[in-house]
Amino acid sequence: MKNSLQELDFPPKRSVLINGDMVVFKLLQKSDGEALKAFFSQVPDSEVETLRDDVKHPDTVARWVANLDYRRVMPLVSWDESQESVVGVSSLHLMQGVYRHIADVRIFVGKGYRRLGLGSAMIKELIEIGNKLGLYFLRAEILTENQLAVKAFRQLGFEAKCNLEDGFMSLNSSRTRDVMLMMKRLQVNLEEDFFYVF
Repeated sequence: MKNSLQELDFPPKRSVLINGDMVVFKLLQKSDGEALKAFFSQVPDSEVETLRDDVKHPDTVARWVANLDYRRVMPLVSWDESQESVVGVSSLHLMQGVYRHIADVRIFVGKGYRRLGLGSAMIKELIEIGNKLGLYFLRAEILTENQLAVKAFRQLGFEAKCNLEDGFMSLNSSRTRDVMLMMKRLQVNLEEDFFYVF
């Protein structure tokens, strides 16, 4: 990868949604813990079971904040214009070793901010960060039933690679869901991607 995290600067960035509202994107800071807990406390139980972590448990957010390490996870928080309330959360999960050129994308949009372009704006921001970090691919695992998210990722250049039947099991039940694996190539390194003919 061409840049180290220490060399990169991620200042707050403003974005205007479809309805004219302004949101502010910032990297998660340790001081954001209470606002993040308040955001996840409003998530309906029916949606919590579609997430990887029990976000309503107070220890979950506390653990994320206490263990912030941008070399492993880059959590991007979306705030309302006053920067008093969190309205969306997204993150890049950076891999290591032979997969260090790939990062997983995760995203969750607050209920009052859906269908306003916030999800797409957060994905675009993660793509920009991925490019700055010199990543080759971004990868997203999306519940197949969430066609709005699938459409948003597809419109931003992610391609469906496979469907994992029953690939997701809810934390608090044995219910399974299908998962679509989608990937986006960020850049092509002509030297490394050259195919040799033997």
